[in-house]
Amino acid sequence: MLDKSNEVKTGGAVPELGRRITLSVENPEDLSRDILKSESCALLCPELELSVEPGTMGGRFTTIEGLLTQVRDDLHANVFDAEGSEGGDSMVGQTRKSWEEFFSRLDKAIKAEIKFTVVLQDPMASSYVQSFTAPEPDAQIIVEDYERTEEEKEDLGLNDINVENYKEKTDEEAAEDNKKEDVAEAEK
Repeated sequence: MLDKSNEVKTGGAVPELGRRITLSVENPEDLSRDILKSESCALLCPELELSVEPGTMGGRFTTIEGLLTQVRDDLHANVFDAEGSEGGDSMVGQTRKSWEEFFSRLDKAIKAEIKFTVVLQDPMASSYVQSFTAPEPDAQIIVEDYERTEEEKEDLGLNDINVENYKEKTDEEAAEDNKKEDVAEAEK
C-alpha cells in the first residue's frame, strides 16, 4: 500500500526576521487558497478560538479548507475517540458542550458559513498563503515581518548558533591543523 503524505520540510538559510501572515476568509473561494504551513509555524483563528502550536501538525502544503479539516479531524479524534481519555460518553456535561460548540464553529468555517481570520506566525518565515490578486497586493492578506521573541529563538535553537569568525577551512589550513595536532600528540 502506498503511503501518501502532504508533509513538507523547508530548508535554507535562517532569515533575519520572522513573518506573520493574516488572511481574512470571507467567502468559499478563500477556502481553496493554497497554503504552505511550515513546521515552525503557529496557526491562530481568533474567531474560532483555535490555536495550533508550532510543530503540532508538521509542515503542510494544502488549502485553507484542507488545513482546517485536518485540525478538526485530529482534534476530534484526540478529544472524543482517544482511548483512556475522558472523552466519549464519559465526558462531563459542560466540557462536552464546550467542545461541541467549538467543533460546530469549526464546521461552519470549513463550509464558509462564517467569516474568520487565519494567522500564520512563523519565526522562520517559511510559510505562504496564495494571493488571488498577484502581482497586485491582496486586500485580504497582510504580511508583516517581525523580530523573533526570545522564546522563539530558544525553541528554534538560534541562541546556540555561533557564526562569529566562522569560515570554511581551506585544505591547506586543515592539513596544518592536523600537523599541529600530531605534533602535540607526539610530545605527550
